[in-house]
Amino acid sequence: MRDKQTIKPSWLKFAKLAPSIGIFASVILGDAIAHHVSVSGPSASAGPINTVSPDTIGKGKWSVGVRTQLINYDSFSDTELENFALTGFEEVHNTDAAYIASFALEYGVADDLSVGLITPYVLRYGIREGELENGIPEAHVLGDVRGFGDLTLTAKYRVLNHDKNLFNLALLAGLQIPTGETNEIADDGSRFEAEFQPGSGSWNPIFGVAAGRPVGPISVNGNISYTLATDGAQNTNLGDNLAYNLGVSYRIGKGAHTHDDGVFERHQALDLVLELNGEWQERERIGAALDENSGGTQLFIAPGLRYVSAQGWNSHVSVGFPIQEDLNGIQNDTDVRVTFGVGASF
Repeated sequence: MRDKQTIKPSWLKFAKLAPSIGIFASVILGDAIAHHVSVSGPSASAGPINTVSPDTIGKGKWSVGVRTQLINYDSFSDTELENFALTGFEEVHNTDAAYIASFALEYGVADDLSVGLITPYVLRYGIREGELENGIPEAHVLGDVRGFGDLTLTAKYRVLNHDKNLFNLALLAGLQIPTGETNEIADDGSRFEAEFQPGSGSWNPIFGVAAGRPVGPISVNGNISYTLATDGAQNTNLGDNLAYNLGVSYRIGKGAHTHDDGVFERHQALDLVLELNGEWQERERIGAALDENSGGTQLFIAPGLRYVSAQGWNSHVSVGFPIQEDLNGIQNDTDVRVTFGVGASF
């Protein structure tokens, strides 16, 4: 979920997050907002980073990894927050930066069926809001939110294989389980609203489809997934989400491959990736009240790189720039979002 109202930090504020990023990444080694994203990524052919690939990992195999996303938002100044409050919009919020690190584990039940789990750690830094105090507008600092988010169970079933058909096609399913923290407290002693909590308090099913095909060193992939939100903490429904992605990748090097005689080998490779990543977010509801300053659509263009090692691990980085944003009510646009991660399969 994205923050309803946010402000743009300086890169120095991102630097303050670096120690926690490094600690989390070192636990593992080493996509929601993990919309059914496999952290490890494919190794046998070029593949996308944010787009879900229809490829499965193979019977009896495991993949493990971590993906971290940093989101930098455009900013409302204190004066703007005070003016919003003065004109009747006291619930407009800002967040300096958002940081989500997701650990993922995946297992190949069969050659065409993979199951997994994803658990995120969420940090929202520097939340503020405009309020009226005895008729005088003020910008209040509410503080930071950090904690583990909701656990997501995932399944991917490949129904078509390009070896026998024109392309790969997989069905996606998932379930977000309300294991995340929902009682984080602001600096003023009040409970943060549900939209800022690491967890949602709701059971949210996910379903979708992914398709793709490798053609020599080039691979084209696309996916659509829908998250059906239910009522959760503080009688709040955070809204359904539709994610849609398209990625084209080009492989330099061999990567992992099987020879005609059945011998399997791993070689290093570099994937050049270009993606379009879009999402539609439904308006938030608190009880029967609809929040007019929430939800909307965004579309990002995201160039990226993936390095595949000869030892079976890989790393990736993707930088997304918004090319279209249509947000409801008073909301700040996203400036840039950076995704990076590491993973391994065995």
